[in-house]
Amino acid sequence: MGERDGLKRTDKTTSGRNEVILRKTMNEATLSELEQLSINDFFGSANAWTRRILGLDTFQKTRDINQVENEYNLDKYKTLLAQNCANMEEYKRKEFELAGLDPNTGKVVISIGDIIYKTTVADLRERYYQLIKSTLAPYASGKMCELGCGYGFNLDLLSGECYGGEYSENAVVLANKLGKDVVKFNYYNSDDYSLIRPDSTVFTVHSIEQIPDAAPIVNALRTQKEKINYVVHIEPSFVKERTSLIGLLRNKYIELNDYNRNLIDLLKSQPDIEILELKTDVFGLVPLNSSNIIAWRFK
Repeated sequence: MGERDGLKRTDKTTSGRNEVILRKTMNEATLSELEQLSINDFFGSANAWTRRILGLDTFQKTRDINQVENEYNLDKYKTLLAQNCANMEEYKRKEFELAGLDPNTGKVVISIGDIIYKTTVADLRERYYQLIKSTLAPYASGKMCELGCGYGFNLDLLSGECYGGEYSENAVVLANKLGKDVVKFNYYNSDDYSLIRPDSTVFTVHSIEQIPDAAPIVNALRTQKEKINYVVHIEPSFVKERTSLIGLLRNKYIELNDYNRNLIDLLKSQPDIEILELKTDVFGLVPLNSSNIIAWRFK
């Protein structure tokens, strides 16, 4: 498969100084309004991850299906489903409230490249949702399929025929309640990938991070390749090319949480896969768990 639709392959590691990303996806005009933090400010004594990463406090998760079931289906989504909100936006706002954050003025710490900022939840949301929309736009197809879509909030950001799959039963129930086309889906069950419809772009947003080894995902997508135009990931993952201090800390954070270790290297190693775009550490909802952008297709 050649370079169709005017797409060109890019393969680069980005930092907070990457002018293209800041201008196009991070609203460059307002970056100066954010409070920039030094790495010492962020990793002060109040940050539990300081002691964990240094090995002063014991911390190690095993990221298996039981962990996902307990953390997401039985905790996050079960609690959210019980709230009886009126619409998608109200549920999202409630999600922040349940995490102890005012959905407008609550203070959070984010990262853009390797630079750390303090901002509000409202600002984080604006930047993050714009990143999702602008990342997917060049790869839009007749149908947009999100795997690991939760209760379908990201589907609400897009136009056209949008559908998805989600492991957490309570999230599927909530998505259907909100009128979203979401079915039960397990990344580890290859038969579940039959939900993908012809002429689809498949995308993931912070869901493959829950799968330490991405090989079962790539292999299962391969069985549906005739239906897939593009695959786009906005995902944290281990990046062996990281050399900065915060980059090395990010890799350690991923190891301690048992998050995905191999998505990028695995895709690079597949002879039947063409990587169209690769940018690392573009935006972090939290600075240690920053999103990489990977767009690819089967040859």
